[in-house]
Amino acid sequence: MSASAIDNAALLKRLAAANGIPYRPGAPPAPRRLRTPEGLSLNLIDWGGDGAPILFLHGGSLTAHSWDLVCLALGDRFRCVALDLRGHGESDWAEVYTIDACIADVAAIVAALGCSRVHVVGMSLGGNIAAHYAHAAGPRLASLTMVDVGPSVDFAATATMRNFMDQPIAELTLDQLVDAALRASTRGGQDKILYRYRHLTQTTADGRLAWRQDRRKPHDYAHIFAKIQELDALARDIDCRVLLVRGALSRVWSDAAAADFTARFRDARWLSIPDAGHNIPEDNPQTLAEALRTFLSEIA
Repeated sequence: MSASAIDNAALLKRLAAANGIPYRPGAPPAPRRLRTPEGLSLNLIDWGGDGAPILFLHGGSLTAHSWDLVCLALGDRFRCVALDLRGHGESDWAEVYTIDACIADVAAIVAALGCSRVHVVGMSLGGNIAAHYAHAAGPRLASLTMVDVGPSVDFAATATMRNFMDQPIAELTLDQLVDAALRASTRGGQDKILYRYRHLTQTTADGRLAWRQDRRKPHDYAHIFAKIQELDALARDIDCRVLLVRGALSRVWSDAAAADFTARFRDARWLSIPDAGHNIPEDNPQTLAEALRTFLSEIA
């Protein structure tokens, strides 16, 4: 099917049905923007509700829409808010992309939402940011969940994924990009891949396809990796309860690494999500949502 033949709501409804998740009319909700004290305009998707707030942080090169199915699954009990990190999705580009700058963004969002306490869930890059925010936030953080990230990650295992996302796409159509992604993916499915790349790309004024991410400078992977390694030492000072999650099929982070990192915290546990690789929110959103519901309900 042509990428333009079905709208996002209908596509999300089909994905929800395929994953056994009830769909709510009007999903995904219209995004909203919040301005940080630095002056950066950040895009977020606030799913509403009166439950305890959860702030979701996506992985590198992805967007807040990575969490749409998880937010759908949890919306009956929690207020789910998913953020486009600076330089990603619909958020402003910036001159600085350090983890500390992202922590300041998260703090600004939490303050703007008026949350006295918040649960934070982050995948990959978002998990790195979430953990450093947890170390700084103190009692304002109700819990921390890190998804497929921690010390001893196998950075080389992400090479195929990074190389695909780094390719120029100006000469491609969205349909051609989706077809290429399906050929390269071991856990594809046309609807899932189409939904992902609709939100990762945009059409420029001259009709060309472009990534919806700031790519003016090379990614500073050395900085990101160094900040992940710092977490071994910081873990003992994180007071809130912690859940570490890895994809059972992920080559990025192993069971042994997850177990070892869990032992560094005062109050943490880890679990493996079946039928999921590194991108657990898209690979198995229902099981991830069930794990989060159980963990967060215990805290409540």
